[in-house]
Amino acid sequence: MMQAGVFQFHPQLSGWNLSSGTGPRSFRSPDIGFQPPFPGTPQIMLAISGIDSEHTTNLRVTLNLEDVEPEEFNIVVNTWDDTILYSLNVTWMAFDGLP
Repeated sequence: MMQAGVFQFHPQLSGWNLSSGTGPRSFRSPDIGFQPPFPGTPQIMLAISGIDSEHTTNLRVTLNLEDVEPEEFNIVVNTWDDTILYSLNVTWMAFDGLP
C-alpha cells in the first residue's frame, strides 16, 4: 500500500515560529493521518515542494519525522541562525514496505 499528500506549513498554524527570530527554531506539524491506517508502521519519504523565505538571509532547512505510527505521523521543520521561513510545502509518500 502507498499513500501520499502535501502538508502546508504557514503562519496561520497555531504556534508557527519560523517567520521571525534567530537561532535554532523548529515547528512540529499537527498529526497527519492515514486513511485507511497502515497494517504496520510505514516508511515515509519527505520532500520540500514549495518554499517562501526571506531573500536577504541564507536558506537553512531540515525535515524530520516524529511519532510514525500506522495511523498517523508528524513532520518537524528545523531552521537556525537568521533564516526566515514564511511558508513551506512538504510532499510525503508513505509505504507499507519498500521492495
